[in-house]
Amino acid sequence: MDGSTALLRELFTPDEYAAVRSHADHLGVTLVEYVRSSAAERALERLQLTRALESRAPHLGKLPIPQVERSHCADGASSPAIDRFLDTLAHPHPTESG
Repeated sequence: MDGSTALLRELFTPDEYAAVRSHADHLGVTLVEYVRSSAAERALERLQLTRALESRAPHLGKLPIPQVERSHCADGASSPAIDRFLDTLAHPHPTESG
C-alpha cells in the first residue's frame, strides 16, 4: 500500500472507502486517480464559477473565493470524511521543528 492509499484509508470510514473504491473500479481507474480527478474537477468548477461572477460584476473588484459548502447526506448529516478533511485543512497540526 502506498502513502496515498494509506492516507485515503485514514481519511474515509471503511464504508466510505468501500464506496469510493467501488466508483473507481467501475470507472476502471485507481482509487488515487479517482479521488485526485474528483478533487481537481471540483476545484475547476469553483474557479470557473468565480471567474464568471467576476466577469459579470467588474466594478466589485476581485471577488473572494466562497467558503467551502459542506454537502449534507439525505438525513441532513454531512459526510464525516469531508468534515474531517476540511477540519484538518482549517486547523492543521503544528509541525515540530527541531
